[in-house]
Amino acid sequence: MLKFTLLANIFNVMKEPEQKYHYAKWSIFLLTLIVGFGGWQFGSPKLARFFNDRGLESYKVNQLADSKQAYELALSINPKSQPAIYNLGWLCEEVQDLECARGKYLQAARLGMPSAYSNLARLYIVEKKNYAAAVHLLLQGLKLAEDDPVKYSLLKNLGWARLKQGRYSEGLQHLDAAIKLDSERPATYCLKAQVLEGMKKPKEALPQWKICLKYADSQDFDEDIWIGIARQRLKEEKTNK
Repeated sequence: MLKFTLLANIFNVMKEPEQKYHYAKWSIFLLTLIVGFGGWQFGSPKLARFFNDRGLESYKVNQLADSKQAYELALSINPKSQPAIYNLGWLCEEVQDLECARGKYLQAARLGMPSAYSNLARLYIVEKKNYAAAVHLLLQGLKLAEDDPVKYSLLKNLGWARLKQGRYSEGLQHLDAAIKLDSERPATYCLKAQVLEGMKKPKEALPQWKICLKYADSQDFDEDIWIGIARQRLKEEKTNK
C-alpha cells in the first residue's frame, strides 16, 4: 500500500512539459519502487535525492507549495535524508513557521548536519534570545563542519551570539575569522560594526557600516534591520561633521 501511495504522489509532482527531459530517470526510479523490498532499499536514497532536487528547483522559482510537496515526498522515501529535512526547515522559516523550522533543523542537526546547527542557533539568537544555547550549538557545529561556507555561517553566528552576550572581543575574533573565509558577504560587516560600537570604537565601526549598507540585502530579514541601523549611523556622522 505504501508503494502505491508513493507512486500516486510521484505522479502528482511530475509536471508537463518541463519534466519530459526527466522521464528516463523517472522510469528507473519507478521500476526500483516496483521490483520489491530489495530494490526499494537500493533505490530509495537516489529517489529521495531526486525529489529533494525537485524541491530546490521549485523553491528557486517561488513555487513553495510544490517545493514543500517534493521535500515531504523525499522524506516519505528516506526519513533520514539530511538535505530534505534541512531544506524543509528552511522553507518553514521562509513562511515564518518558526516552530516547524526549529523542529526540522534540530532533526537535521541530530543526524550530524553542521549547517543545521548554524540555522538552529540563529533562531535561538533572533527568536528565543537564548544566546548561551546558541553558542553551544555553534561550537558543536564547528566540530563537524568541513566546508568553508558552513564554517563561515557558524563563525558569523557565533560572533553574533557573543555580541549579544556583550563578549565583544570574542565576537570580533569570530567575525574576523568568518571574513577570512568569505570577505564578500555583508552580514559579518554589519555585525562587526555593532561589536566595535560595543567596544566604544564608533569611528572604527563606520567603515563597517558603509560596507554593510552598500551590500546588505533588504530581502534578508536580518540584513534589513541592519540596513536601517547603518543608515542612521551614517546620517549621524554627516550631521556631526
